Amino acid sequence: MAGKKRNTKQRDTDKKVTAQLEDAFLAGLGALSNAQKAGEKTFDSLVKQGESFRKRTTRKTESLIDDVQNAIREMSDDAQSKATGLLDQVRDKSNLKKLNSAFDSRVAGAMDRLYVPSKNDVDAINKKLNKILKLLEDKPKAAPKKASTTAKRKSAKKTAKKTAKKTARKTARKTARKTARKTVRKTARKAA
Repeated sequence: MAGKKRNTKQRDTDKKVTAQLEDAFLAGLGALSNAQKAGEKTFDSLVKQGESFRKRTTRKTESLIDDVQNAIREMSDDAQSKATGLLDQVRDKSNLKKLNSAFDSRVAGAMDRLYVPSKNDVDAINKKLNKILKLLEDKPKAAPKKASTTAKRKSAKKTAKKTAKKTARKTARKTARKTARKTVRKTARKAA
């Protein structure tokens, strides 16, 4: 008999638990139904909020873009005016001529101190050398009698070339000095 009481108590407990589980399940379904109904309303309100947010941010973004564009235009105008001013200064020919003459005089002075001949000096030396070499080549050539006479001629040519080069160097240095001094004097007069 004791076993029957336990079975009936257990059955009663099982029925109560089953009823509670069924009630909980039904409550969940009811909550789901309410959520679906409320969800539609909530979804619609979220869509409206999103639209108004987008309108506000679009307005703010457009105003920020306008501000940035205006700032860029102002900076561009400032940079352009500064560049124009600098170009005008560079294009000022009187300042440029003074700068060129000062530079030329300083370079000429430095070259004179270093004994460097100018291009004109080197050209003059080359002309003289060419004349000397032509004179040496134009002399009538006698038939070689002995090997010693041709050797003498070769050494004579070498000596003539060396002498011509030395003379040309000296002449170039003197001419370079004179030219540089004249240039310096002229620029000093102009600057004064």
